[in-house]
Amino acid sequence: MVLFGLALGFAACSSNKDGFSQDAPQLVDVDAGADVSSPPPAACEGRRCSRDLHSVIDGCTGQVLETCADDQGCASARCVTACDSAAASQGSIGCSFWSTPPDVSTFGQNSCFAAFIANTWNTPVTVTAEYGSDPLDVSNSVYKATTGADGATTYTRIEGAIPPGEVGIVFLQQGDPLPRDQHFVACPKGVNVAWHGIPIPEHQTSIYKAFHLSTNLPVSAYSMFPYGGAKSYIPSATLLVPSTSWDTNYFLVDGWKSNEGMPFVQIIAQEDNTEVRMKPSVALKEGKGVAPAPAGFTASWTINRGEVLEFAQGSSLAGSPIQTSHPVALFGGSQCSYVPSNIGACDSLHQQIAPLRQWASTYSAVPYRSRIVGLQGTPLIEEAVYWKMVAARDGTTLTYEPAPPPDAPTTLNAGESVTFTSAAPFVVKSQGNDYPFYVAVYMSGGDVYSTPGDPDFVNIVPDEQFLDHYVFFVDHTFSESVLTLVRRKDESGAFHDVSLDCAGTIAGWQPLGKDGTIEYTWVALTHNGQGVTTPAGTCSYGRHEAKSDGAFMVYVWGEDTYASYGFPAGAGSRPTSPYTVEIR
Repeated sequence: MVLFGLALGFAACSSNKDGFSQDAPQLVDVDAGADVSSPPPAACEGRRCSRDLHSVIDGCTGQVLETCADDQGCASARCVTACDSAAASQGSIGCSFWSTPPDVSTFGQNSCFAAFIANTWNTPVTVTAEYGSDPLDVSNSVYKATTGADGATTYTRIEGAIPPGEVGIVFLQQGDPLPRDQHFVACPKGVNVAWHGIPIPEHQTSIYKAFHLSTNLPVSAYSMFPYGGAKSYIPSATLLVPSTSWDTNYFLVDGWKSNEGMPFVQIIAQEDNTEVRMKPSVALKEGKGVAPAPAGFTASWTINRGEVLEFAQGSSLAGSPIQTSHPVALFGGSQCSYVPSNIGACDSLHQQIAPLRQWASTYSAVPYRSRIVGLQGTPLIEEAVYWKMVAARDGTTLTYEPAPPPDAPTTLNAGESVTFTSAAPFVVKSQGNDYPFYVAVYMSGGDVYSTPGDPDFVNIVPDEQFLDHYVFFVDHTFSESVLTLVRRKDESGAFHDVSLDCAGTIAGWQPLGKDGTIEYTWVALTHNGQGVTTPAGTCSYGRHEAKSDGAFMVYVWGEDTYASYGFPAGAGSRPTSPYTVEIR
């Protein structure tokens, strides 16, 4: 164990992202992130990138000046490799993603683990994989899912590359069911699973291997455990952040107090000899090959490429700062939590957590659509929704619009984690981006209101990290599928239409806050296991695409009997806060 002091503030300038001396990031004003690699010039002149990254255009007229080759994209107003273009766009598309299933203790632990690869480029995309640092053959494990008129789902193997606009399901892992494990869910019959085994053998603080997916062109990616998990009663899903958007400075965020098991955090390295330094908020218990550490003192551990350092214990580590010698990914969750803690049923929770520099000062907190059905012909009844906030800096002052929810915090200190409920959406702001904080929403258990759904945990994306284009997947096994959409005005004060492939232009927007800059709505895709008819067609399961000329946000929610999942369909990865925490 190495003892250090803790320094908070703005780090000195450095061009080395991998070291412990952090850059104060350049804050840029871009509109939608994933489809914008550089902001328009301040004056109507010069060259810039098109929204789809495929062209260099005139900054004044929008005329195409240069069309990039199929294996290229635009960055800094010139054509570069497509993967470099995606990295420069600072969204959620990329060419390298790491993931691991949640630690679910013994409940369904050997179930099907899958990743979704959405080809957002205009040419076919090839996928390769690793397990830890070893090659993993997934060439026969990528499938397309289609739903027939009878509601049955068919899985067709994608031979070779994933076509443009398609979502490939990569069936990464499955083990043998434990005796009498009613929560086990196998991968669909007939699919080829890439790796057979148990990726998380210890279910305690330990080190194990992660899965790595690489593509030759930009994609967006998600993971789900178990895949097709409505009947497992323990499903969870997360947006995966490309490794080019990882960083070296985080505050730990886990799921919820775990009634059946423990809350946990998972740290993934992509480089050998990655040192992880932490000042834990509570005492760290000894794990399998992981040394203990006392509360309030800094300790360090070293992991190699493709390894996961998991901390799992009854006392939550939420709010503990970490700093690493190379960029890492952070996931947080819990093995099986009741939300609230005294009402069933329990569910696994899992989200990839953004680094500190991607936290911000303004969040539009719009949850899933209420599950409480009113009398026939009446609107849904508002539901008390659970929220969590974590602050990075002492003296973080929070204001709310249109009004503060009961018991919502107005001041938070560094590392402080607070939960509360609200029966209505709200906007929450700190005094500025040098006071960044984090927000998450929780779905409560099915017994709270005797409704579909069960505990779930989803990151709320800062308003500054909204995008303008999303490609996402809706799981076939959940009876209810609903999107939460939030949009904000552009700099000219105008809202832009949002279109969904199966529904056309979205209507039903409601104002949020006091200044008229934010609106939200919900869109149902399935109900009682059937597609929902819209004026533009029928929405159902599988791949979907939403886009706009302005910045907006999409959250995907699925609900069934004592089961649910949710995830942001995408998020910007721009450095929105200059604040850092140095551990020395």
